[in-house]
Amino acid sequence: MRYLLKKKYFNGVPASQVRTTSPVASMTDEHWTKLVEMWSDPKHKEKCLKLKANREKVKLQQKTGSRSYIAHCHAVKQAKYKDAPPTVIDLFKETHCSSKTGFSEEARNKIAEMEARAAAPPKDGQDTLTLTQVVHEVMPKSTFLRNVGMQPTKTGNKAARVDARVQELENELVAEKEEAALARAQVLAELEEERAARKKVEEDQEMLRKQIGEMHGFFRSFLGTQPAPSQE
Repeated sequence: MRYLLKKKYFNGVPASQVRTTSPVASMTDEHWTKLVEMWSDPKHKEKCLKLKANREKVKLQQKTGSRSYIAHCHAVKQAKYKDAPPTVIDLFKETHCSSKTGFSEEARNKIAEMEARAAAPPKDGQDTLTLTQVVHEVMPKSTFLRNVGMQPTKTGNKAARVDARVQELENELVAEKEEAALARAQVLAELEEERAARKKVEEDQEMLRKQIGEMHGFFRSFLGTQPAPSQE
């Protein structure tokens, strides 16, 4: 939200025309004033320019929006890859494809190189590379594998790829779902007990009302059959 507010109400706006009150109801005037003071600070402006320059140097920008690599990969696996888990190349495609512009030229080149190496037969005396090893060889200095929770194994080793962080996240999600289901079952059981107790009270009250009605009827009948008192 701060990024959007800065873009709309601060960037390119003359200092004399910058708002002095909050433009949104969810932010107080005091907080808005502090934001404007921070954006106006020369050190902050210099820092923003340096960060912008560093971002422009990155050739393979992630396209996961506000979500982290791990969160985006987990969401994609749950929504798109339900039957078979995605490969590391699939995850690279998912995290470097923009919904508006698609793949950048650099990303397309890397994907083509990965797929070519993965399809190539192993060299004499060497074992087949895993896809994680392929990605590591194509991008040896990239932090992509670390960001998605995968660590490359040594070249030539047949060990399976390690996806510890993603697996850990999935295990935590399963545990949370189980705890939520257990808590829900406990609440439902308590509600059922409460309904049963309420029903038992209502049944007892209805039975009591019937007994009182029967007693009233009995006394009325009994009094109606008694002889009138003597006038002597």
